[in-house]
Amino acid sequence: MLTAIDENKKIVNLLEIDVKKLTGKYFCPFCKSELFIKNGEIKIPHFAHKSLKSCDLWTENESEQHLGLKKIFYQWFKKTDRVEIERYLPELNQRPDLLVNDKIAIEIQCSHLPIKRLKERTENYQSHGYVVIWLMGKDLWLKDQITKLQRHLVYFSENRGFYYWELDFKAQKLRLKSLIHEDLRGKIIYLQEEISFGQGRLIECLRLPFLSQKLLTIPLIVDDKLPDFIRQQLYYCSPKWLKLQEKYYQRGKNLLNLTFERSFIAPLGLNLLEVFDEEIPLHKFTQIKQNINLYYENFLINFQQNSSEAVYPPRFYAIMKKQNKDKNKYK
Repeated sequence: MLTAIDENKKIVNLLEIDVKKLTGKYFCPFCKSELFIKNGEIKIPHFAHKSLKSCDLWTENESEQHLGLKKIFYQWFKKTDRVEIERYLPELNQRPDLLVNDKIAIEIQCSHLPIKRLKERTENYQSHGYVVIWLMGKDLWLKDQITKLQRHLVYFSENRGFYYWELDFKAQKLRLKSLIHEDLRGKIIYLQEEISFGQGRLIECLRLPFLSQKLLTIPLIVDDKLPDFIRQQLYYCSPKWLKLQEKYYQRGKNLLNLTFERSFIAPLGLNLLEVFDEEIPLHKFTQIKQNINLYYENFLINFQQNSSEAVYPPRFYAIMKKQNKDKNKYK
């Protein structure tokens, strides 16, 4: 932790003071127990509890990455905005890594945490009127497949679809991965953009998914080995694929009889093989409050009516639907 209370009950921020000048005793702003200063060769100077037994808000040692990223983002935000580090919010009993302009909570997440805890923290912020932005360290970067935890850390915008923030401490980059789609094997595709730490106004960088911009697109490739993959999954009794095959049997169909002459890549949460006559299955994403079912519906209409060789943002499908509706109105 980078903040503490001194003997005069004043907040001490190690990013704003020369550590060598510090004297006296320091205490945790949350549990009030005594702290000591660690000033080693690897991590930046920081406070640590003499004992964590009495503190509910600090349950683990902070990594070099986490401490370093907090320092960098504090200094970056400070150039143009009001920012506080580790400010305790008593009405929430939470302390975001950074609080920007009094209402934007920045959480720099460098390690895994239980989904239940993530939901509790996110919903607690939201119910008290805070916007929370989760930025992911190295252990939570997206790879070939997206984990259950990562699904609860994605955001959504009409211009970018599903998107995800990453922090590269070594390369000093803020990374935006957007237009995230998933194929039937569970592999994901996305666009990637990088912003060097300190470049531009940080709050505007984080608004990038909502800014007007040129149409984004990802070309698609047909997976000609998909039938073999599905056959293999059924042979080895994959629960997911056996359950889907059962649904097909109930409708007098068989997954093994399907043809895959085009790509079956879809937005996160939408499996094109699971769409039947009933409504599109609902999927809950913790960070997303918008109704994304309309996105799914518009994507599905475009998929059924056009043999598109690329995927686009949600706004594109909404425009296409409106244009087709207008054409039909004047026929």
